[in-house]
Amino acid sequence: MIGVVANAEDLRVAGEFFELFKTPWEPAVASRKYAVILTVGEPIDGLNADAFLVYGSDASEADVHGGIAVDHINGPVDIRGDDPGRAQTIVLIYGRMALFRGGTGIVRRGDAALDYRSDDGRGSMRRIGYDLFREVAFLLTQGQPKSWAATPALDLHIALLRRLLRDLEVPFLEIPPRPQGHDFVCCLTHDVDFFGIRAHTFDRTLMGFAVRASVGTLVDVVRRRRPLGEAMRNWAAFLSLPLVFLKLKPDFWRPFEDYATAEKGRPSTFFLIPFKARPGLAPDGAVRTGRQVPYQMSEISEQASDVMASGHELAVHGIDAWRDADAGRAELTELTAITGGHTGGVRMHWLYFDGDSAARLEEAGYTYDSTWGYNDAVGYRAGTSQVFRPSGTEQLLELPMSIMDSAMFYPNRMGLTDAEASESCHAIAENARRFGGTIVVNWHDRSLAPERLWGRCYHELLSEIAKDDRAWFATAGDAVDWFRWRRSIRFDDDGNGSVSVAAEAVPPGLPAVRIAVHRPGSAPDADVDELPFDGEKVLRLAL
Repeated sequence: MIGVVANAEDLRVAGEFFELFKTPWEPAVASRKYAVILTVGEPIDGLNADAFLVYGSDASEADVHGGIAVDHINGPVDIRGDDPGRAQTIVLIYGRMALFRGGTGIVRRGDAALDYRSDDGRGSMRRIGYDLFREVAFLLTQGQPKSWAATPALDLHIALLRRLLRDLEVPFLEIPPRPQGHDFVCCLTHDVDFFGIRAHTFDRTLMGFAVRASVGTLVDVVRRRRPLGEAMRNWAAFLSLPLVFLKLKPDFWRPFEDYATAEKGRPSTFFLIPFKARPGLAPDGAVRTGRQVPYQMSEISEQASDVMASGHELAVHGIDAWRDADAGRAELTELTAITGGHTGGVRMHWLYFDGDSAARLEEAGYTYDSTWGYNDAVGYRAGTSQVFRPSGTEQLLELPMSIMDSAMFYPNRMGLTDAEASESCHAIAENARRFGGTIVVNWHDRSLAPERLWGRCYHELLSEIAKDDRAWFATAGDAVDWFRWRRSIRFDDDGNGSVSVAAEAVPPGLPAVRIAVHRPGSAPDADVDELPFDGEKVLRLAL
């Protein structure tokens, strides 16, 4: 059991942090002894523990008594460690941090260290020179700037705390964000902004398609950004437009059919526009007509119902739900008229969102949101790929998006080549294998079809994710339900080295979790026992 000493605001953040690093903890009380006490700039007088973790960027009593020289710098700063073959970021800090000159800590920057170890007579102490819960709060509310998008900063904080506990030889258990039998979760999602090119008659979308499929494709071939085979497909589609509009040839924007073929039976989630010809309001209050679309989900209800019957999920691609709960309810009603349910998920069109959006979406009746991501970057806006609870909500959970096709390939965004995009996606997959959590892919409705033809990269991405057969492919809703169930798991530490683990039985169709039990030992992994847990009965473990 970890006892936490912090102010009221930090304790609120700690509650969410320890749902991500799922391990027993409580606000520290003087009446019991803890395996470890974690404090964030608060006094620990009168508290009893075998070991202490003292976080904070301000000079502490321990620094003064130990004669430790302290330097301060402001983030963002990533501190890297040399692993065999490559350098990896150990921790990324956005706020103020303390570096201890001459320290012998495990996290070093030049001739100084971010941490040091001492013993003041009360027990082993590890001093860490940054404000843990302020960093977590920043990541889960403001989010990372795109320049640091590729770094899973919050997951690194969890990994560092785990490493510190092991270095202090503190026994503990955790429930990693990995479903039993899998290394991570993958959600294949698709924003359906266009449903058939026939819906676009002499509009901006059709004109843009015509230019990109003809002259734009020729430019891509000359620049060697598109192979000749793809160019031929684009030119054939361009020349076939009159026959498509006369219904003498099939429409080549067919997202449901295209993804059924590409994904080979894997479940996916389609975010559908609730109302056509509604651009909604932008965050600055402007009306941008380019945001409106010429279809709405009620017009494709039959096709959508068939897709849902095949094991896929339907969700809302919201217009104004991010800024108005009444609008959100109206948009959700369009979905539930098709699904027959009462709730659903949402991702906002153009990723519109503000600090109060999550609370409005919860008020409107949504169970999850998947808007947190980047329009122009790949990575971790919240610093983690785990599902988390946004500030101001009780039930709504956030499924953060990590990879989006248009972010990678649009020339005015990242403008990546296929090879560069595959490299970015590979890094996300490697982090998922390292940390668990999710890979949430957003490949848009027309991205497999002419003129985009981003299918080669998508097939490579699916192969990368499916490598070793260790990914659980799930709909967005099922992934959120699994994390919701994981959050419901309760710990009871009897104070004598025994912890009970209890929950309701795992919902049907979802995998169990595994419990990792860390006991002091010499080899890095030899002392970790893993046990499956499905909630069918209370599990009691001796540490």
